[in-house]
Amino acid sequence: MTAELDFHADLSAAIGGLTAEMRAERERKLQLALDVSYISAPAMQFSALPGQPDAWGPKTGYAWAVQRVTVAGLGATSDFAIAYRGKSTNDAQPQNALFTFQEAVAGGTATWHPGRTGLILKGNEGLVFGGTFTGSKLVVSIDVIQLAISKLAYFLL
Repeated sequence: MTAELDFHADLSAAIGGLTAEMRAERERKLQLALDVSYISAPAMQFSALPGQPDAWGPKTGYAWAVQRVTVAGLGATSDFAIAYRGKSTNDAQPQNALFTFQEAVAGGTATWHPGRTGLILKGNEGLVFGGTFTGSKLVVSIDVIQLAISKLAYFLL
């Protein structure tokens, strides 16, 4: 009888431990889903360059892994737009340059895919655009993965 009670106690403890591990794993996955998400930022329009999209850039405590940047509205084949890392048009400087958008077809779109970790923006960082265009409106759109800074090291692995 004692052996049977010991067996049931051990079995109950093992089941309790497994249940606790399953709950912890579910909570970890839920927190990860809250901390890492795909977002499509609103497209920004410029009538002159340099231009700065005020709404772009992660909030404090977050980072953006930029997956795609598309520039539309280049009016001539000599038009170009340069993306810079920065928060104001004063940051449109050579040391902050990231990519030049140019299209061989007037009115075409130019797209840059920096890769999963090729362009990481942290809080207080954003994108600024400079260059020359003859069109009436330059439109820039981006897709990003937003993650909590606490998850950035894992994302970069």
